[in-house]
Amino acid sequence: MSETSPLQQKANQILKPAIDGQLSPDERMGLYQSFMKSEQEIILARHRDGAGGLEIAEARSELIDVLLATILQATINAQGVESSPLSLVAIGGYGRGTLNPGSDIDILFLLPRASTKLPKHVQELVQRVLYVLWDLGFKVGQSCRSIAECIQEARADQQNFTALMETRLIAGNKELYQEFLVSYDKNCIAKGYDEFLENRRQDLRSRHKKSSYTVFLQEPNVKESCGGLRDYQNMLWVARMKTGSADLGKLVEKKIITASTLREIEEANDFLLRVRNDLHYHTGKSTDILTLQLQGVVATSFAYPQRSILRRTEAFMRDYYRHTRHLYRHSNSLMETFQIEQDTIAESGLRSFLTFRKKKREEFDGFIARNGRIYPANHEIFKDDIHRMMRLFQHSQVRGLRLSPQMRRLIASHWNDIDRPFRYLKANRETFQAILERKGEVARTLRQMHRIGFLGRYLPEFGALDCLVQHEFFHRYTADEHTLRCIDELDKLLDNTDPKFDLFRRLFHEIVDPYALYLALILHDTGRSENVREHIDGSAMLAVKLCARLQIKGRRYSLIMFLVDNHLTFWRTATTKNLEDPEVIAEFAAIMKTTENLDALLLFTYCDTSGTAPDAWNGWKESLMLQLHKATKRFLIEGREKFTRRLDTDRQELRREVIALMPDDYTKEIKAHFSRTPDAAFAYREASFIVTQIEAIRSFLDEQHNKQNPHAFCVKWIDHPDKGYSELVLATHDRPLHLEKLCCALASEQINILSADLFTRTDDIVLNIFRVCTTNFEPISNETTRKRFIRTFTQILESEKYEPEQYLKLKQNFLKPRTETGLSVPVRAHVSNDLHPSCTTVEIQALDRIGLLHDLFHTINEAGLDTAHARICTEKGVAMDTLYIVTSENKKIEDPQLLRALEEKFNNLVARKEAAV
Repeated sequence: MSETSPLQQKANQILKPAIDGQLSPDERMGLYQSFMKSEQEIILARHRDGAGGLEIAEARSELIDVLLATILQATINAQGVESSPLSLVAIGGYGRGTLNPGSDIDILFLLPRASTKLPKHVQELVQRVLYVLWDLGFKVGQSCRSIAECIQEARADQQNFTALMETRLIAGNKELYQEFLVSYDKNCIAKGYDEFLENRRQDLRSRHKKSSYTVFLQEPNVKESCGGLRDYQNMLWVARMKTGSADLGKLVEKKIITASTLREIEEANDFLLRVRNDLHYHTGKSTDILTLQLQGVVATSFAYPQRSILRRTEAFMRDYYRHTRHLYRHSNSLMETFQIEQDTIAESGLRSFLTFRKKKREEFDGFIARNGRIYPANHEIFKDDIHRMMRLFQHSQVRGLRLSPQMRRLIASHWNDIDRPFRYLKANRETFQAILERKGEVARTLRQMHRIGFLGRYLPEFGALDCLVQHEFFHRYTADEHTLRCIDELDKLLDNTDPKFDLFRRLFHEIVDPYALYLALILHDTGRSENVREHIDGSAMLAVKLCARLQIKGRRYSLIMFLVDNHLTFWRTATTKNLEDPEVIAEFAAIMKTTENLDALLLFTYCDTSGTAPDAWNGWKESLMLQLHKATKRFLIEGREKFTRRLDTDRQELRREVIALMPDDYTKEIKAHFSRTPDAAFAYREASFIVTQIEAIRSFLDEQHNKQNPHAFCVKWIDHPDKGYSELVLATHDRPLHLEKLCCALASEQINILSADLFTRTDDIVLNIFRVCTTNFEPISNETTRKRFIRTFTQILESEKYEPEQYLKLKQNFLKPRTETGLSVPVRAHVSNDLHPSCTTVEIQALDRIGLLHDLFHTINEAGLDTAHARICTEKGVAMDTLYIVTSENKKIEDPQLLRALEEKFNNLVARKEAAV
């Protein structure tokens, strides 16, 4: 810190009364606060005027420097001491001379002797300085150590090592600080290069693993995620160890990185610091998670010109991902370069003793393979034959090689050669096809292509997805990263021996055209870049274009177009339709046409769903998908007539199995149950489940008749731990507000509803089957929770007046959305008679909240209507439900005025914002 800087001169003038001890403690504190407030407002105004992130962070660091120096001097003067016995040192990020608005102030009181042997006046000096900082409201990370203690802590802990690598003297004893620098370089920097580098590699792997090894998270951490500020800091640290200086320009001088690489690194750091500054200013605290809400805030603050907040956010996040990708790549590349150098030195030393050791090296097609990496034989290989670039990836795939840093730089220098003739050349087309035909080995190669920008240039349709944000609740990644993760999931099936993936592994093995499957996965979301209302339409148009360029025709073309056109059909049908309805199966089978298409689309849907987020594919979704797949396959093989007869035969066989499982005195009740209950209650049910239904009905009737209980009901639970939910089977007589009260009791116990099947027997006994789970998507297996639910439901039924508010009070973290969505959730309710032959459908999309399903059922009953079926789906705190409703005559709603009124009511209902906090 320069003593003659304008800010220092200004501080000396304004704060002179405090330094000279002319003020009382309260007056001195007031002067400090006034000075800080004024200067912070100036810095904030510079930020709002568009100042760079580094400029603002340095300005704030300088302000704190000046204040700390003043406080230390004022404290020394108050003690009557001529000079400071200690050094006040900035460490860590503050030591780099950068400080974001909400960041902690990390300082070291460097002591002339061990911290346990300090004179009382030195202890008091430290305490008084800290008290002033705390009273000013600063978050201070402080340590008090001697030089020897600093060295000991640095060598024992990597965090201390790196914090002390970046230090600056703020004020105090200069000689003591210089002595520390000499000792630190001698005892830490000079002695720990290999160990330090290994620790840095482990730290990078650990942090990057938490971010799924991608910068393309939907809500990234500006500091800790892949490509965040921590990766920039890592480069400074390894540069310091390698060159003796944290100036990355030294790496350019030593030709370790290029000038353009340095420019990308510095631009990325400045951008991320600016983002972090804005997050801190907006929230008033140290906020590092760039949530969906804050993305819109920052994009608007940065004055992105797009009209809508979605488009502004999209443009901002593309810039964000571009910068973080640069940091991620360059940080990893630098670590790889140093790793190769270490390995080479170690290998050379070993060969000096083992001269007979054979060198692992292979030369082919202008390339050299060595130690798992592929290198160019010379820098002219692509000038001699540019089509070698495509063959390069085939070689790396077949031999399991990584691209060396030299190879990545050489490809980057030839980007402009990946042009229209390159894309249309038959030889490149055939090589690319061969790459996609190697089942289980495609994802890694495509990632290498994408990481260096080759894939997007060869397939511009995919290239348009680069860093594209997906404004959907259940997508965790950008569009390009999601696509590559889908292909990851497909590849992993080949060697996955877990029995629960047997079906998908078998389907993958049976695919006769992997080229079509992989290409369809690459294409399925490309329409998101086309700015069309339905991205599937855009994807289909781009698929036609790409197939023409790659000269794909016939059955392969048909399969690709089928998968792209229908890549959401399986998921939408399974999660929104009544799968027990034969008409739903018939409609879905008409779309599938063949069992080959059906199998391919199930496999595709598994990969697509699994690629959206780590927990996107769960047992509940799988049970729906497999039920739909099994029924449709049978329909396609047998035909409608035989399929219908088979359902009757299956039901008769099921009845025989149930009779065999239960005591003889149940036989009459079993026959009555099968004759009085809708057929859908038996579809795809195990005999043991029907046994539970019948037992629940008998228990209910016993409770009603023997105890004369007008509110009688019986609940049975069936746990499915492998699928992550429980089935709640409720038997009772239908009563007013029955479903609302049931949903109210479930919500009061933090029980999530996944789906509801509602059946009424001809004798007016209601059989409700709810699939439910905890907020962690686990079965409701806790007996205490079950008993509490029964007690609450009983209390609600027996109350003279139904008052749901006392059960649906907002609770901390109760049914809280799984992510903070700042871009407003596009809520909607659509009432239609077009989706089902005998029911009116209500499609809901809304922010999930306590009692939402209760309110939906209440609205239906209030209109004098009944709910025939309900398909409930919740993704990341967003409810996407489909309700099938009928009139009291069990028919569709034909009154246009009632339909409009219902839609208005539902839209008003889902627009309410009383989500739990």
